[in-house]
Amino acid sequence: MKAILSKTLKMSAYTLAILFGAFVVYANWEPAPMHAYVKPISMTILKVNGLTNLNEANEVKEKVSKTSGVTACAANPTNQLVSITFDPDQTSAQSLTQLVSNITSTDVQNASFEGEEPSGPECPVPHEYILAFERAKYALCFR
Repeated sequence: MKAILSKTLKMSAYTLAILFGAFVVYANWEPAPMHAYVKPISMTILKVNGLTNLNEANEVKEKVSKTSGVTACAANPTNQLVSITFDPDQTSAQSLTQLVSNITSTDVQNASFEGEEPSGPECPVPHEYILAFERAKYALCFR
């Protein structure tokens, strides 16, 4: 009984070592892309009621773009939406919402896309799993 257990543990250890080695080879098969070395950013999409004027949308875009930590801003007066990408270490979605509210002097809230159906097929694997796999792959890339 002890010999069988010992043999099973050895085979399991060899199998895990081979799988880990194969994953390291896979991770180093090609160099990591540039986005693997960039700090992640955040995005917020705001619904700005009353933002129908193109000049006001451009004003919002210019003022928000000058804010510290904001990497990009787009204002769409047709849909009354403002999209902002930002560095979460320098600013927050709440402060940006307050800033847009102060600029426009109107009601600003997070945009809701609840009733919208996806236009195509969806991946059955959760996005968090894919990101965790990529992080492990980039951590084991020695190139």
